Amino acid sequence: MVAPTRAPAVNTATPVPTPAPTVTPLPTATPEPRLAEGVYVAGVEVGGLTVTEARSILEQQFSPLLRPLDVRAGKQELLLRPEEIGFRIELDSMLDAARTAGIGERLPLQVTYDQEKLRAVLATFDARVAQAPRFSIITSTETLSRSFAIEGGLGLDLDDAMRQIDNRLRSVGAPRSVTLALTPLRGPAGRPEPAQLQEQLEEMVDSWRGVIGVYVYDLESDEVVADVHSGTAFAAASTIKLAIMLNAYINVPEFSEKQELALRKMIIESDNLAANALLAASVGGTGTEDAIIGAEQMSAMLAELGLKETFQYVPFEAQDYIKLMKLKIKAGPTRGGVPPYTDAGRYLRTTPGEMAQLYIEIDRCARGQGVLLETFGDTLTSERCIEMLDRLETNGDRKRMVAGVPEGVRVEHKSGWIPDMQADAGIVRSPGGDYVLAIYVYRPLASDDAPVPDRIMMSTIAAFSRLVYTYYNPLIAS
Repeated sequence: MVAPTRAPAVNTATPVPTPAPTVTPLPTATPEPRLAEGVYVAGVEVGGLTVTEARSILEQQFSPLLRPLDVRAGKQELLLRPEEIGFRIELDSMLDAARTAGIGERLPLQVTYDQEKLRAVLATFDARVAQAPRFSIITSTETLSRSFAIEGGLGLDLDDAMRQIDNRLRSVGAPRSVTLALTPLRGPAGRPEPAQLQEQLEEMVDSWRGVIGVYVYDLESDEVVADVHSGTAFAAASTIKLAIMLNAYINVPEFSEKQELALRKMIIESDNLAANALLAASVGGTGTEDAIIGAEQMSAMLAELGLKETFQYVPFEAQDYIKLMKLKIKAGPTRGGVPPYTDAGRYLRTTPGEMAQLYIEIDRCARGQGVLLETFGDTLTSERCIEMLDRLETNGDRKRMVAGVPEGVRVEHKSGWIPDMQADAGIVRSPGGDYVLAIYVYRPLASDDAPVPDRIMMSTIAAFSRLVYTYYNPLIAS
C-alpha cells in the first residue's frame, strides 16, 4: 500500500518588508567670502571679488614690478635685477589686509627688499660713473686772498639715488628706467688733500709781517686737518669769553634774569663788564674782587681739562682797581707756548690749538659725549651745551670769520681784538662738513707804531676763513 503524498508546506507568514536604501546628500560648497565693496589695493580695485579672484588680478597688475630696472647716470648704464636686492611683492600681506578692509578703503602697496644690497650695488655703480676731481687755487690781487676751486668731482648722491630707485621700484605703471644726476662730491671725496690746505696756510702765514696761528679740526673724523703755529701763545682777548661762559654753566645750575642778560651781552656785544659779572657769579658773588676769584677758578678748570696755556687772572678793565686796592694777582709764566713767540702777556692768554679744543669738547658735550659731561655732569647736560652753541651763533661780529663764508652758513664763534692782535675761533657748520677753526693774527708794535688798521686785521682773518671754507666746499671752476 502506497503512503499518500504530503503536499508541500506553504509559508503563510506575512513577509517583513526590506527597508529602502537611504541616500546621503552631498555637502553644499560654502561660497568664498567676497571683499568689501570699493576696496583698492595699490590703486587696483578688488572690491566685491573673492580673495582668489583678487590674487589673480593683483599678480597680473604687479608683474611689471618684477622686471629689471634700467638705471642710468652720465654715460653709464646699470641693469638692476629685483633678485639682486631680494625684492619681493608681499601679496599675502596685502590680501590679508584686504579681507578686513572696510567699504571704500584704499590699501598701500607692500614690497620688501634689502636696502644694504641696493646701496652696495649703487656704490659699485658710482665707482664707474664718478668723475675724479681736479683742484686749483684761485687768488685775487690781495696777497692773502685765495680759495680752492674744483673741476670735475662729480658722483652719485647715494641717499638721493636710493630714494629715486625706491620710488621707481614701487611705481606699478611707471617706465622701468630711472636716470640719476651726477652731483658735486661732498665730504672727503670732494675736498683737496689735507696737505694742500696745509701748504696754502703756510704760504699765507709766511707772507704776514708778524705771527699767525691757525688750527683746523674736522668734527666728523675727529682729526686735525691742518695747523700752523697752533701751540704759539697769543693774548686771548675776548676769545676767552667762551671759557667764561662754560665756567658759568658749570658753576651756576640755573641763571637768573640778570645773568641771562649778562650772557647775551657778553656773546652778542662782547661786553667786558658782563663778562666780569659772570666770572663773579660763578663763585656766587658780585664785583671785581669776586670776579678775580672767578677768573682763578675758571683758569683752574681749564688746567684740569689739560689746557695749561689758556687762562685769565685779571678781569677785563680791572687794572686800575687792582692797583688802587693793592691786590695781589696770580700771573702766568713770562713766556708760554712754543716758538714763534708773541707779546701774549702773563694774565690773559691762550693758543689756537687749546681754544679750538674747548669748542671740540663743547660740541662733544652737545652730542652727549666727552670729558665735560664726565667731569661736570652734575650741572652740565647735552641740552645745556647745545644752548651754549646756540648762544655763540648769535655773536654780532660778522666781519672776521663769518665774512669768509657764504651768507646763511651757521657759525658758532667768539672773536676778540686788542691793538696788536685780533682773533676769531669757533665751529663752522658747512654743507661739505663741520669743522673747528681758530685764527690768531699778531703784528708787533714798536713804541712809535700805530696799531694795524682794523680792516686789515679783519680781512686777514676773513681770508683764512675763506680758504678753509673752500677746502670743505670748493668753488666750481668756470
